[in-house]
Amino acid sequence: MKINIIPTLITLVIAALLAYLFYTLSDAEDHMLKALAISGFISTCICLECGIGLSFNDAHHTVNSFAISLVFFVVFIAEHCCFAAWGTNSAWVIITTGLLLMLYLLIIYGISKAKM
Repeated sequence: MKINIIPTLITLVIAALLAYLFYTLSDAEDHMLKALAISGFISTCICLECGIGLSFNDAHHTVNSFAISLVFFVVFIAEHCCFAAWGTNSAWVIITTGLLLMLYLLIIYGISKAKM
């Protein structure tokens, strides 16, 4: 497994821009805006980093990682846009994002440890 520097920097900028989008999309209280922005940055940054910023020794692992990352990236964006548009409390945002992120990381870990 190798970390690519330029794609990693690009993923950080994309994640920061998406976090700002989630922050400005909602008109909720301040603590909810912070929860949306921070959880949005962390989840999209990890998802993009594992999909774009990492390359594995085997092409199958890299393609599988990219495909799963793309699916979860769309799920994370949809989740945060729904929370921003309809509003909720920050506990739901943190719990839902945390559970989805742990499920995603478990799948990525399984892909990286698979023998093909």
